[in-house]
Amino acid sequence: MAISDIVAFAELPEAVRHDRALYTGCMAGASRVSEVEAMLRASGFTELCVAPKDESKSFIRDWAPGTDITEYVVSATIEAIKAA
Repeated sequence: MAISDIVAFAELPEAVRHDRALYTGCMAGASRVSEVEAMLRASGFTELCVAPKDESKSFIRDWAPGTDITEYVVSATIEAIKAA
């Protein structure tokens, strides 16, 4: 499996988690990297790799101008293998 998604690398403040604009923009509901890894392991995936793309902070900043959302989330490539 290989996907790209927004992940949290720090605990999201309550104000961010409850911001509807950030939530509908896939930022306020972002799972922590450790949570993503745990969900994948629990689903039987192995060889996990969650690779944050620091360069994504520039376009994420444009999604939520005037906020400090890039202090909490980043786009990441998520890869894992599941045996058949």
